[in-house]
Amino acid sequence: MNQAVTHRQLILLVMLLSITTTLIQPHAQAIYYAEQHAYLSYIPVFLVMISVLWMLSRVQRRFPNQDLFESLVVRHPFMGRVTALLYIMFFLFIFARDIRLIGDYISITLLETTPISIIILTLMVMAVFIVRGGLGSLIGMSELYITLFLVNSIIVPFMLIQQIDMDNLMPYFDIDMGGVGKGSWFLMSFFGEMVALPFVVKGSDFRFKSVFWGVTIAALLMMLIVVETITSIGVPIASRLVYPSYELARQLQVSDFLDRFDLALAAATLPTMITKIAFDLYFICWGMKRMIPKVSGKVLTGPIALLGFVCAFWFFRNAIQLFRFTREWTWVAILFEVLLPILIFLFLHPRKQDRQPSAAKESGDRGGQKHTSDSKESTSKDQKKSDEDTDHQAGELQPS
Repeated sequence: MNQAVTHRQLILLVMLLSITTTLIQPHAQAIYYAEQHAYLSYIPVFLVMISVLWMLSRVQRRFPNQDLFESLVVRHPFMGRVTALLYIMFFLFIFARDIRLIGDYISITLLETTPISIIILTLMVMAVFIVRGGLGSLIGMSELYITLFLVNSIIVPFMLIQQIDMDNLMPYFDIDMGGVGKGSWFLMSFFGEMVALPFVVKGSDFRFKSVFWGVTIAALLMMLIVVETITSIGVPIASRLVYPSYELARQLQVSDFLDRFDLALAAATLPTMITKIAFDLYFICWGMKRMIPKVSGKVLTGPIALLGFVCAFWFFRNAIQLFRFTREWTWVAILFEVLLPILIFLFLHPRKQDRQPSAAKESGDRGGQKHTSDSKESTSKDQKKSDEDTDHQAGELQPS
């Protein structure tokens, strides 16, 4: 049973998946290639993701009571399971990458003397308890911490007025289109992770209008952060930083009594990062539950979290290797964030016969009493089926 998602909640979930990890790493690489026009790199990414999510929303219209995992498995039992398994493996890698990325970020910026293994293990424990609460827990945390992040993003520009130098954006109209394209390449794999939403949200709740507003707000907000980074730090320095967003926060100073305002911002954004890790884990457990209905999703959270913990150290030796891997990772990400959604749209999009009224309605008007008796029998069968489904749902990931 899927958790109902409102218009506002879907916007916040889109922002959670597109902003959290993008804010930490790829901005430095985008600035290195696109220089002062790095903010324009978000425009191609925005257009691509809007197109992809529009296609997936069209697919979800055909299956209003199912998520994309379920519709794939029901419509194409073999190829649907293969596609679902590929997405589970894809997000397992993202899960391992995110916990290593966020663990390194916390270790370098906040807890320098704490072993990174202890930091990541602590993140895993928190993510497991969040996922056991179901999608409702993720939605609740998104409503709280993404809203707080938006408030901080609105306040920060006013606090950076003294550090901003608009000359860092010059020349304004001498745009290196090749550099902007390379910047988009590095941003694509992180920003496009919102493609996971139709797999966990049922079709009737996955509305394109909500998705459009979520992607638009996220893209504009990230463009604003890139402009703030360039104007306050400068292209030569920002392009060589591992975490330019953290360096941007260090530029903030509230009068003369609080010169480490970055710690307050880091403390406010850290729960958002933990929520992103929890969503990755939830996606994997939900997909496994759809693949193997008899398996309890709650039982899977612990073993999968430990697997992600091991893979985080197995795949990446240090933060520098993780930083450099973004170039190659985009080749893999485009397959799952662009190409496979196009194939899913081609095979599952609404067809003309699905849009036309069925011939059974006309025959039912002629049937009279026979139609009434058949409807009663079908109602009793549906009631029995719903009772059986209720018994089987005990093992699913349910909201608390």
